[in-house]
Amino acid sequence: MQSKSLIVATAGHVDHGKTSLVNFITGTDTDTLAEEKQRGLTINLGFAYHQFEQTIDSETYKCTLGFVDVPGHIDFISNMLAGVGSVDFVLLVIAADDGIMPQTREHLAIIKLLGIKQGAIALTKIDRVGSDRVGKIKTEIEILLAGSNLQSSPLFPLSNQSGEGIKELVSHLKNELKNTLTDEHNITNKNFRFLIDRTFSVKGIGTVTTGSTRVGQASKDSEALCTSNGQPARIRGLRLHEDAIDTVVSGQRAALNIDMDLDQVTRGDWLIDPASYHPVSRFDGTFSLLESNTKIKPSSEYHLYLGASHHIVNLRYLDMDSKRFVQVKSYVPLFAHYGDRFIIRDPASEYTLGGGEVVDTFVPRKKRSSKQRLESLKAMCNDDSAALFAMVAIAEEGTDLNQFAINRNLTANYVNDLLSSLQAENYPLTRLESKPNGTNVLLHEKFFNNYRKKILNQIESFHASNPSQQGTSEPALSRSVNFSGSHFLFNVLLQSLIDDGHVTRTGTFLHKPTHRTTLSKEEEQFIAKIKPILEKSGNVPPRTRELVEMTGIPLKPLENILRETAKAGSIIRVADNRYYLPGTIMTLAEFTEQLATNNTNDEGFSVIQFRDASGIGRNLCIEILEYFDKVGFTRRDGNSRYLRTEKENIFGA
Repeated sequence: MQSKSLIVATAGHVDHGKTSLVNFITGTDTDTLAEEKQRGLTINLGFAYHQFEQTIDSETYKCTLGFVDVPGHIDFISNMLAGVGSVDFVLLVIAADDGIMPQTREHLAIIKLLGIKQGAIALTKIDRVGSDRVGKIKTEIEILLAGSNLQSSPLFPLSNQSGEGIKELVSHLKNELKNTLTDEHNITNKNFRFLIDRTFSVKGIGTVTTGSTRVGQASKDSEALCTSNGQPARIRGLRLHEDAIDTVVSGQRAALNIDMDLDQVTRGDWLIDPASYHPVSRFDGTFSLLESNTKIKPSSEYHLYLGASHHIVNLRYLDMDSKRFVQVKSYVPLFAHYGDRFIIRDPASEYTLGGGEVVDTFVPRKKRSSKQRLESLKAMCNDDSAALFAMVAIAEEGTDLNQFAINRNLTANYVNDLLSSLQAENYPLTRLESKPNGTNVLLHEKFFNNYRKKILNQIESFHASNPSQQGTSEPALSRSVNFSGSHFLFNVLLQSLIDDGHVTRTGTFLHKPTHRTTLSKEEEQFIAKIKPILEKSGNVPPRTRELVEMTGIPLKPLENILRETAKAGSIIRVADNRYYLPGTIMTLAEFTEQLATNNTNDEGFSVIQFRDASGIGRNLCIEILEYFDKVGFTRRDGNSRYLRTEKENIFGA
């Protein structure tokens, strides 16, 4: 049997009948703590379910109304915020005798800030007042709701004592569930995110987490990551109220049994797809205040409520004129994605200041308030396809597709589909990829073509000024072009020119394919006396002073020959007294790649391993590897080295 769910949160002032109403509908008393029963008020979140079968378009569905009962007392506002941060429908409860109270107003403001647009009003305790009072409070509620998200929501006068009006309310909730459309986009195109709001242990079963699936889907035996520690957690089983289920999808509350110790997971954590794991200490978002004259001080500490978590943060406006965008800095890592809503309360957490929506979790290190950054944030505030193209259209350094996918929690397949649709509509985009590190950048063709033209012009200018030199190095070329983008982007742009045949890489030098060097006197001497020696010596070329003895050329003239020949690209200076032929360097690079490939434990390789495998002396091995580090072929981490890129990207084919 197919299933449908609607998650409903209560809201409203303390002692207005929220818990009693949920109890009347579900038969479950959500006040489970002894203190709650003693004081007669809700302290922690409560959960209850009403299940029934319903026929929709000739199909029978197992339907679930999942209730999250939140505290109404201001002292427990943190628990209230944790409860409403993961629902799509809210039931605002107002007692007819008390009328509109402070927490009624604050909860309504929070509902608006969280963007919850589905709801209903329960006017409780009508058995305690006369019809005139009911009519008066209805008018007051209508005025209160004007301009809010619940302005057009139906109102149900009812009594938790007699049950009057509750049947009509339940019927409305069932109808809302019936009309709720399955959001296939959130299920299939977004990675799994499950927001945890309660954890406990069951004897013989282990750790159980309850919460709501915000997007994506997961099944029994799926692997997820727990954001508390980044460790994998296998889902042993899933339950929807009393029923065991095979799969949980976006929009469903469920209980998940996971193979993780109870003390490692708590309310506010997420169970997520490993592809989405991206802890951050800062994010940029839109922000609005409830009171426009409220002052935000960058040095003050504010309370952030995000999902079911609570953090202490600093706030800083990115645009002081419009005050649309704000940067949030947390003292501990947090987890967020584009579109997540958040609430900000004052430093003492006595009242709600405002709220906003997460825009970008990849905050640049520099120019965080620059005009280009603000334009980029504006571009992001669109649906996926429009946002991607708008970002690419203004991003001179390209748009990182991996970051785009993680920030918006999109699956890799969906991002590829987005690109295919843009390309099918002839958008001028170029996709740049690097296989070793998985970097994936989208660049607008106007920038792509402009960069290529600048690089070619600079190479031609170099040839005109240095006719005897074979070419220029990649770092020197990058500096002369005054390229401000990433090393990856420059490298890929160069590779595109090489692939197209516009540029040739010989050794570490870049040049036009048609360029022919004019041999200098030094190069003629090199070819005649030094090159044959280097060819014969292979992987262990003579030191400079040894070449003096072998060639009969005095030290000073020999050093001048080697220096000028290195500029021309015929040899490569690896150390102060050691020069290699480009072909020998390529052979050593190929050997290094094979050594790294053979080490399958991802621990890199050491100088000793390189020495033993190559048969080269330790000191020379160190010089060779330090040269590889300098040119960007390898990366040193402690006593180990790792490949940074393919050898062809540094030394040519």
